[in-house]
Amino acid sequence: MIRAIGLMSGTSADGIDVAAVDVDLDSDDRLGVRVLHFLTLPYDPPLRSRLLSASSSAATTIVELGELNVAVGEALGDAVLEAAARWKVELDSVDVIGSHGHTMYHDADSGVTMQIGEPAIIAGRTAITCVADFRVADVALGGQGAPLVPFVDAALFSDPAEYRAALNIGGIANVTLLPDEMSGGRDAIRAFDTGPGNMVIDACARLASDGADDFDRDGAAAARGTPAHELLDELLDDDYFRRVAPKSTGRERYGAQYAAHVWQRGRELGLHPDDVIATVTALTARTIAAAIPAQCRRVVVSGGGVRNLALMDMLRSAIGKPPAHARVEPADAHGVDADAKEAVAFGILACEAIAGRVNHLPATTGAVRATVLGKITPGRNYRHLMARIWSGMPPPAGG
Repeated sequence: MIRAIGLMSGTSADGIDVAAVDVDLDSDDRLGVRVLHFLTLPYDPPLRSRLLSASSSAATTIVELGELNVAVGEALGDAVLEAAARWKVELDSVDVIGSHGHTMYHDADSGVTMQIGEPAIIAGRTAITCVADFRVADVALGGQGAPLVPFVDAALFSDPAEYRAALNIGGIANVTLLPDEMSGGRDAIRAFDTGPGNMVIDACARLASDGADDFDRDGAAAARGTPAHELLDELLDDDYFRRVAPKSTGRERYGAQYAAHVWQRGRELGLHPDDVIATVTALTARTIAAAIPAQCRRVVVSGGGVRNLALMDMLRSAIGKPPAHARVEPADAHGVDADAKEAVAFGILACEAIAGRVNHLPATTGAVRATVLGKITPGRNYRHLMARIWSGMPPPAGG
């Protein structure tokens, strides 16, 4: 049994998700996972402001990136310490930390992806071995570097008798298609970013409130508004939605500049702010629904989008109709806090990495072959940890 803490900082930069998990890596390469604790710790407002500004500016300097790398690393390390104290978990009981970091730039088609949050600082602050920077190894092998969690989705949510989809709605929405055995099973798993998740909704909520609101709480504005078909049709006429998987996207395409264009177009059409927010909420729902195949029977949803009631209603309406007829339900129904899944995933991926085992599904990203994702930064426990892992496990297949 390995105890891990997973860390996730999403594109909205509203906070750091921290999850503690116990992972049983048995000899048959099956995962036994028990989620112990979860919480979200908000970023200090000045750091959040710097992150959002740097993420949306092509003029960000290497000095600013270096400073942010250190500042985010300190915030991540402090988040582990604070979470452990709140949970009354002894740090000596934690074997490894898995940190996604914070994405500053992602353009896999150009072979470039950058996540910050210096893992050496995390390991230094906590004395715990840290695995981070997972995306780059996949991109180096020609993959999209995203989504990274299909490996975990398959372990947590697949069912040999039912075709399912694991959907995460963060800033960007991504889906893992989990066919039943009759449809190909594990060999047929596919995953990709469907397009914007909460990112454009959040940006329009800020524009509608002159910065007072960071998001559309509970989807209230979208529920008051009505999607504008003319604007929605324009937004759906986007070559990204027509691309075949594997594919990934991010703030570079659907960030502040995109949202500002949508907002301005809404003004030109004379739309009420609530109608603009309803329209971009419908955009997220429609593009997700288009990615769900007809044979899918259950969609398991995680991420902040689960709390947007209007979005979930739109999803159920779109996905629950023919030809899909799929049931839409939060990950909580499967024993995983819907807000926690991404953090849980990176804890699991870190456990796999230190065991020297493949921790991605290359068919879902387009990588030319499988590999072990993540860079390992030893903590004070590293030698003892590795001795325990390798003495208790067979070597990985072919190694």
